[in-house]
Amino acid sequence: MLEVLNNDWKRLLEEKMYLCVSIALTICSIVAAIVLTNTMQTKGNIAMVVTDQSANTSLSKKFSSSPYFHVSKMKKAPLESDMVQNRYDAIVTMKEDGSYNIKTIKSDDMKKMIVGALNNPDSYVPSNDKDREIGTNIMGYMMMFVLIQGLFYARFFAKDKEEHIIKRVVTSPIAFRKYLFGHATFILGMIFAPTFAVILIAKILGVAIGFSLLTYALLIAVLSILATAFALFLNSFFCVADTANMIGTATITLTTILAGSFYSFTKKESVLDKLVHLLPQKDFINYVNALEKGHLSRNIELQFIYVLVISAIFFLIAVMKTKRDYVYR
Repeated sequence: MLEVLNNDWKRLLEEKMYLCVSIALTICSIVAAIVLTNTMQTKGNIAMVVTDQSANTSLSKKFSSSPYFHVSKMKKAPLESDMVQNRYDAIVTMKEDGSYNIKTIKSDDMKKMIVGALNNPDSYVPSNDKDREIGTNIMGYMMMFVLIQGLFYARFFAKDKEEHIIKRVVTSPIAFRKYLFGHATFILGMIFAPTFAVILIAKILGVAIGFSLLTYALLIAVLSILATAFALFLNSFFCVADTANMIGTATITLTTILAGSFYSFTKKESVLDKLVHLLPQKDFINYVNALEKGHLSRNIELQFIYVLVISAIFFLIAVMKTKRDYVYR
């Protein structure tokens, strides 16, 4: 196993670009999370449709000046596709008699906040219970990049397959189990060490990061395990590294966004929401959010266990598939 680790490390030093890119992405994601958490005060972007008469009502004036929403006045309602593209969180149509109509594709919580602000424009203060804290934002923004790093470092395993080196390894004194565990250990270590180092530096610099360093170590370790297992799982089905990277990156990007890594857009109890809960990223971010707010429950803990189980399944499939392709032939 040490021979595999040493060999992967030497090859990484020859391709320093991957290490630099992964560290840069991690730093950018953490900085983005910290900046957005500390500076974003609005609860959403609202398109307020008004007529010449309704624009002058007291409600229209007060709502448009709300510090909790970024309100854009317009005479024609934007397309619903603008909400899909996240340009607007909701469209509020103000009527001349003081009534209003709200249209949104976001969760019911968004609609309730808008209704609350419209019903009590002078005294409305939104609840922060649903908001993510700094630690959850950091883990959420890092998640996609950490998972993609697994694909970066698994390329050495893929190259062994692509260049038929693995066939020689199977017949060498190195046991197949040690060979695969060597690659897994290398990938896991290269994901965990730089990521935790960035968090450690942020802590030393006095940046508010939410969780303790020990908690971050645990969370990053679990995310690194998932990234490692998925990367090996995917590469076990392809003999060309670029193919696995392309498919893996697209899959990770799409599923992580759907899982609400950056923000949640699925309505609770909807079919899409139930399907999204099958994604380990969704269960992971739910656990992180509950942990930071002190709202851990049995159901949340089971979601955390689900992430570990999925990781184990990915790894076992990778072992069995690779073993069948090279050892049993």
